[in-house]
Amino acid sequence: MRDMENFEDLKKKVREHLSKIGKISKIDFEGPFVVVYVRNPAEFLDSGAIAEVAKALRKKIIIMADKPMTLEDEAIKAIRSVIPDKAEISSINLVKETREAYIIAKRTGYVVGRGGACINEILKRTGWRPVILRAPTIRSELLNEIYKFIIEGARKRKKNLRMMARRIYREPIGLNRGLYLSFLGGAREVGRSAILVTAREGSVLLDAGISVGGEEPFPRFDLPEFTLDELDAVVISHAHLDHAGALPLLFKYGYRGPVYTTKPTRDLIILLLLDYLKLCERTGITSFFSKSDVNEMLNHIVTLDYEETVDISPDMKLTLYNAGHILGSALIHLNVRSMRHNILYTGDFRFRDTKLLNKAASTFPKVETMIMETTYGGEEDVLPPLWEAERSLVNIIKNTVEIGGKVLIPALSVGRGQEIMLALVEAFSKKELPDIPVYIDGMIYDSTAIHSAYPNYLSDYIKSKVFKEDVDPFTDEHFSMLKGVEERDSVIEGGPSVIIAPSGMLNGGPSVEYFKKMAPDKKNSIVLVSYQAKGTLGRLLKNGAKVVRIPDGNGSLSAIEVKASVHVVEGFSAHADKVQLLTYASKISPRPTRIILVHGESEKIRSFKPLLSKMLGRGTAVMAPSVGEKLRLV
Repeated sequence: MRDMENFEDLKKKVREHLSKIGKISKIDFEGPFVVVYVRNPAEFLDSGAIAEVAKALRKKIIIMADKPMTLEDEAIKAIRSVIPDKAEISSINLVKETREAYIIAKRTGYVVGRGGACINEILKRTGWRPVILRAPTIRSELLNEIYKFIIEGARKRKKNLRMMARRIYREPIGLNRGLYLSFLGGAREVGRSAILVTAREGSVLLDAGISVGGEEPFPRFDLPEFTLDELDAVVISHAHLDHAGALPLLFKYGYRGPVYTTKPTRDLIILLLLDYLKLCERTGITSFFSKSDVNEMLNHIVTLDYEETVDISPDMKLTLYNAGHILGSALIHLNVRSMRHNILYTGDFRFRDTKLLNKAASTFPKVETMIMETTYGGEEDVLPPLWEAERSLVNIIKNTVEIGGKVLIPALSVGRGQEIMLALVEAFSKKELPDIPVYIDGMIYDSTAIHSAYPNYLSDYIKSKVFKEDVDPFTDEHFSMLKGVEERDSVIEGGPSVIIAPSGMLNGGPSVEYFKKMAPDKKNSIVLVSYQAKGTLGRLLKNGAKVVRIPDGNGSLSAIEVKASVHVVEGFSAHADKVQLLTYASKISPRPTRIILVHGESEKIRSFKPLLSKMLGRGTAVMAPSVGEKLRLV
């Protein structure tokens, strides 16, 4: 525990390093970050020493002016004079209490400037610290609302961050306990992912999901190992509700600590939770959380970039890496310093490149224990190559359109919908499809807008399109974004088309409404491109059901005869299949000595576990716990 640092020791170290440069007014901590308030920001920013000090202390250092140097109107004029017109600024919002200037622009690279030149110049000239938000290329009221939440919550968030810092850098108490994993959900099941990591000096929750279509919706927060007051942090791997849906429940019952994740995941979580609240309002369902719980949660989220390392408790450091699953998805790496042990939790991941995302990272400083998902670890879970899946989809659409039918593609709003859109853009460009409209409905619209705001988190293919060619493929001329039930009815009554609508499992949302009206027509096609969980309408269709019963909104069930063709195209999966799982486990560097399998149905884990054990040999222990189990690592 010699390398653990408390609050006052760190302040002293920072002052010793930086007081040689210029006048320091105050040193504070906001969450894991060091904030240094100075009389003259230019002295520090021009010295070139900040990066060296940050590296030496292994901390991110934020330089702030001890007071604004210009009034608000003058500051806005100065900001606009520094940033080139090519940035296409949408708005500038100053928050006086935090001395921050929130700049929303379409091309944020021009706002930052080469090597951070523009944002440094703004701070030097005005004393206001720039905070940059990227405007989407697709207009989204939802994203505007999220940005409004972020700006209006700045004062409260700064206060929260200061409180978090005191907990992170508290004096170690030297508890004589080992390093444990407690599986609150997502073990030998798909859904409600939640794993508690307990070390000597703190405890961290990895994911807080709900079960979609399952009998047990929430993680086992009632287990004795889980105590809300002792929780130092929650780390969210990605935005899907089976990994993040229980977050507001924690805040409803009093959690006020940090939630660490990436910026895109933050926005997508808000999107999914607000959509759930709207669904509850429409259907008369009582939600397990409120909008105020979402607001409270948002003001406790700490966003990190990939490969940025921060302290999250007196003895744990956190680093996020690209997981290749959906926008902003992360592999979670914990360095438990007091136990000299490193844990890698994959969350959901994919180990192959796609048009949307690069494959998951596989090289890390140290890994002793890996917790790996096995959603597609079954004997027959070998997915076709992506090109083959794309060809199958294009052929289904082409054949359906030729007989005058429509194609319904139920898709997950986050990830799958955008993968399908990119596949269709390429097919249109190669003239493999006729010029038919593609309608984007429901939450996929807002999700796509968020994707357009974070091209730097997307694949090299997308980054090349956006940054080199100045082309956003999500705004292709064939796409029409639908709003409202009236537009939906006109699409169903119209000519041949493709409809991409949530949810991907047909367990609610616009896709079910389309299904009701399209399923009885044999000319139409239903294409399932997502994982279909047990208990969902999608699973029934995948299993060949010819008659299904769906709630009619009046408290009873309506029988729907399925005459439309039902196709299953699995190559678009955002998960690693059996081959990718085995390949990842063999290629990860360094090789862990223990692999723990989670997020898979029991029968799939049962067949995958011996296969993985045989491949890796005696040097790696392979384990598959159940919900409620507690494992000691050290």
